[in-house]
Amino acid sequence: MKLTADVILQIAMELERRGRTFYESLALGCGNGRIAALAATLAKAEIDHLETFTRMREGLPEGLRGPNLTEEELMAAAERVRREVLPRASVVSETVIASNPGKALDMAIAMEADAVAFYAEAAAGLDGLDADVITAIMAEERAHLVMLQEVRNLCAAVLPG
Repeated sequence: MKLTADVILQIAMELERRGRTFYESLALGCGNGRIAALAATLAKAEIDHLETFTRMREGLPEGLRGPNLTEEELMAAAERVRREVLPRASVVSETVIASNPGKALDMAIAMEADAVAFYAEAAAGLDGLDADVITAIMAEERAHLVMLQEVRNLCAAVLPG
């Protein structure tokens, strides 16, 4: 499947849904007020990003918009992303249940950094609207990454992990 702005936006929308679940779980289970507040903020940002990416997709010229990917197509297109970007659900559960907020923050930082890297690779060789869409997605993910790194740096002395 060729990665176009339309396909990448659909993958990005799925990543935002999964990211929201990750951050909501972290907010509920981390046992640290500062990190819970950040995770809740990031969960809200994931919802905002999903809305942004939905609008971006709807704003694509009709000739660049394809049909909605089927569940199978979306999973096939996102397989590499899931493998390289998203932590396994069992790892997330173990980290949150173990109340290891330092490790959870590190996991979130890695997830956001890997997402930026995925989109940068996807943008290679693209131009025009496709490249613009991917650049906008990368900017959104970089903003998350910076927020997480700032909190991790502030909490480094007091958090395990």
